[in-house]
Formats: sequence, structure tokens, C-alpha cells
Amino acid sequence: MPAPAERPHEHPSPHRDRVSTPSQLIGLAIGPAAWAAQLEIGYGLSSYACFPQDRALADGHPVLAGEHLGLVLLNLACLAAALFGAWISLRGWRATRAEKEGAEHSLLEVGEGRSRFLAGCGLLTSAGFALAILFDLAPILGAPACWNFGP
Repeated sequence: MPAPAERPHEHPSPHRDRVSTPSQLIGLAIGPAAWAAQLEIGYGLSSYACFPQDRALADGHPVLAGEHLGLVLLNLACLAAALFGAWISLRGWRATRAEKEGAEHSLLEVGEGRSRFLAGCGLLTSAGFALAILFDLAPILGAPACWNFGP
């Protein structure tokens, strides 16, 4: 009895050449990196402006003259970086969204459509962290720079 004819095996991610690996990594990593930078640099800048020594400032005014503007600019730059990551991932999603036919749950079980999966993860990650950065911008715009609770 002759052996059944083998079908040529298709690559699990046939549209992998439409999206570069660096763009997928940028889409995945730039949102969290921008949020981390905004959090760490913003915390350092605002804490030094209000606590230049071991105690809070007596008058409640920051030491650094442009501290408030610097925080706003930092947040806007980090927001722009996270949105750039979302845009890169959206481009990758559009290029690979028809990569494989079938329901998502069946494709995940066999590891099909990796380029589409990474683009979708990058889009959700960057958009989520852009939203977090936007929420972190609200207190900077609405609250005083240095609070003074004591006499």
C-alpha cells in the first residue's frame, strides 16, 4: 500500500516577513519603558524640588523653578513614546491580521499566527501604558507641586 501523499507544511507565521522583529519589540517594550521612565524620573524630579534636604520646604514652594513645566513635558514625551509604540503595533497588526484562518483559540493551541499575536500584544501593552501615563498626568495638572501640612 503506498504511503499517503504529504502536504507541504506551511510556516506557522507566514506573514512574518511583513513585520520586522525590531518593530515588534519596540511595540511591546516602549509603552512599559516610557511609563517606568515617567514614574522614576518624575518621582526624582518632584521629590528633589520639594525635599532638597532631609525635611520638606517650609514655604511649600519648589526649589526648582521649572519643576512643574518639566514634569508636564516629561509626561507628554512619555505619552508620545507610548502612543508611538501603539502606532507601530497597529501597523504590524494590520499587516498580519489575515495571517491564519480559524478561531483564535484553535490557533493559540498549535502556535499559529505569532506575528499577529505579538502585534496584538504590543498594541494592548502600549495603549494600556499610554492610558496609565495619561492618568499620571492629571495630578500634575490639578494639584500643587509641594504640599505643606505643617506650620
